[in-house]
Amino acid sequence: MLTSTGEIRALSDSQRAKSITAPVTGDWVKVLKDPEQGYVVESVLPRYSQIVRRDPAEIERPQILATNVDAVAIVLSADRPINLARIERLLVVAATGDAKAVLILSKSDYGTPAEWRDLDHEFPQVQKIKTSSFSDEGKSDLEALLTPNQTLVLLGESGVGKSTLVNYLAGQEMQETKEVRLKDRKGRHTTTAREMILIPTGGIIIDTPGIRGVGLWNAEKGIDRVFHSIFEASQKCHFNDCTHKAEPHCAVQKGVSEGHIYHEKLERYQRLVEEASEQTEIRNRQNRKLR
Repeated sequence: MLTSTGEIRALSDSQRAKSITAPVTGDWVKVLKDPEQGYVVESVLPRYSQIVRRDPAEIERPQILATNVDAVAIVLSADRPINLARIERLLVVAATGDAKAVLILSKSDYGTPAEWRDLDHEFPQVQKIKTSSFSDEGKSDLEALLTPNQTLVLLGESGVGKSTLVNYLAGQEMQETKEVRLKDRKGRHTTTAREMILIPTGGIIIDTPGIRGVGLWNAEKGIDRVFHSIFEASQKCHFNDCTHKAEPHCAVQKGVSEGHIYHEKLERYQRLVEEASEQTEIRNRQNRKLR
């Protein structure tokens, strides 16, 4: 736990934990000093944002990745293919959590993939930063996101260079790093738990283990924000519940036929909407059980 006087270890009191929100990485908490137990978390202060995905181990539960986050850095690597659908999922996670999203291309000394340049067209509103551990490329842009009291969480697969970025910005070896496997460019988990790190600019980085699956949770708002052009067109559809598949007078399909909306992008949007609808049904089923 980070405090104004340094790091401390604190326990979550098992009795109090039944009546308070369990603390997660990024939380601000009220701590008291117990004469027998030492520092104990008394309460979790209200969160102004939280980054959530569907729990990969339990489909009917959310997993909070970080709280009180101002920006989400989606870290990609220049030495492996860029997966557009995965980026969109992570952008939805960030938008759902009311956090600014930034795309970071690490290891840019490998060159700039053509797909990276295409992202300017796909996501013109999202800031993009290229970085390299062999130069200061992108460092000033990253530091601008980490002004005092600003928190940035790093999300991405194993081996894309998240821990290297942390060390680079901290100015010292804070996180262990490992080389990726040469045969398939796959990474190994170096960061095994989420961790908050205070850096010299006064900002905070939350480093996270590599994320494989990105299931959505309560993400309708985030989907509409990321796929804004489709959402805007959908407001002109004849039917309020239009699925943009075979309904007549569909403004979204009209946008596809006129070339304003890519068919592939619409298909990815529809998959996410269907997933979000399934999650809504899960939550409704849970609520009915509680009645």
